[in-house]
Amino acid sequence: MAALEEMILWDKEHLVHTDCPVGQNIGVVFVKGKGVMVEDAEGNEYFDLCSQLDCVSLGYGQTELVAAASEQMEKLPYSTTFFGFSHVPFMKCGMKLAELTPEGLDAFFFNSGGSESNETAFKLARTYWARQCLGKYKIISLYGSYHGSASCTGGASGIGKGHMLAGLNPPAPGFLHIPPYYCYRCMFGKKYPECGIQCAQYLGDAIANEGADTVAAFIAEPVIGAGGMIPPPPEYWPMVREICSAYNVLLIADEVKTGFCRTGKMFATEHWGIEPDIMTMAKGISSSYFPVGAVAFTQEIHETIKGEEFTGFTYDGHPVGLALTLKAMEIYERDHIAERAASAGEYLLKRLEEEFASIPCVGEISGLGLMAGMEIVADKDTKEMFDPSMKVVDKLREDTLKNGLNLRIAGLGYQMTDRVMFGPPLIITQQEIDRSIAILKPIIEKIH
Repeated sequence: MAALEEMILWDKEHLVHTDCPVGQNIGVVFVKGKGVMVEDAEGNEYFDLCSQLDCVSLGYGQTELVAAASEQMEKLPYSTTFFGFSHVPFMKCGMKLAELTPEGLDAFFFNSGGSESNETAFKLARTYWARQCLGKYKIISLYGSYHGSASCTGGASGIGKGHMLAGLNPPAPGFLHIPPYYCYRCMFGKKYPECGIQCAQYLGDAIANEGADTVAAFIAEPVIGAGGMIPPPPEYWPMVREICSAYNVLLIADEVKTGFCRTGKMFATEHWGIEPDIMTMAKGISSSYFPVGAVAFTQEIHETIKGEEFTGFTYDGHPVGLALTLKAMEIYERDHIAERAASAGEYLLKRLEEEFASIPCVGEISGLGLMAGMEIVADKDTKEMFDPSMKVVDKLREDTLKNGLNLRIAGLGYQMTDRVMFGPPLIITQQEIDRSIAILKPIIEKIH
């Protein structure tokens, strides 16, 4: 393995990794995957319980997706959608999405990922109000949220200093944050349901305080993702929809992580029967076999912005990605992936409660579908977190990898909590869940 060791060393000295200190890597080099398993260059196998940033929703080795991409590459490997040009996958993908997205969302913009989708959503919202000669430009989001790492999405993300380069790259102006729907660590110091869902009510207070004539949109994930896989109380989203409508503020649902069956529905907003004005997508839309993102919005917004020229990126609406996305959407429907994810998610939560709820360092377990989180605390009664100097999160990451689990763990000094997060491929079986839990339990039990 000398050659591999040399490459890893070269990597440290020359390559920059996302969300990793420059000059470091962890020495794990993935080379292939099948189902819910990934294998590294040394032959070690891992249960991919985070599906690589909650991306590979249909698991590894989906030959139908590979075939769809290959067929399109042979026909037309690239075609721009700039200047009004179209291609068949571009049109077919839009028509299919119109069948799947919540009612009223039937206009679309395709790009290459989640950050681009959310940047486009902000541009859409501001353009929409500008065309009506209204100076509404502010975007409200949640503390603990993540919406991307570009200029505007970095400003909307409330996850903390990790995306601001130690203050040297301050976020774009026009973005503000309000407390999230995080009942276990409520910023108002209240308890559900006696709280009256103050986190939702506060949105109205913030809009009124800022001036409704200045607020363009509110954006949030239906389930908090990178901040810990935290589901909302059931009243939250209906209240938010009502507040946005009352103040004439656009509601943007960030379904980049939650969309395409992750929560047991095609889109998470379906759990509460709400209709956003704009919805963003990526990750699961193509099972991340190709970089694809999309923005869905209402026909009313589409009519209002007619005549505007929207700038984009070279790979917006890439034909190979959209051909693959069409096949992915076919598989989601044909194989009843939403129902499978709902069932597997219920089983996962049940098993987590059975095996981990009584462990002293486990504070809370919650989730929706195959988005689950388990809080790690130093004191169960006070909810006190471990001192960062103990590097509990770092050690946990090392131990899980050593034992064949690829898990995402919130923490690392800039998130608001330490949580073990579960977002496996949606095809995971009960047997695979059981095997993973059997590996994880002794690792969690030794945390103190």
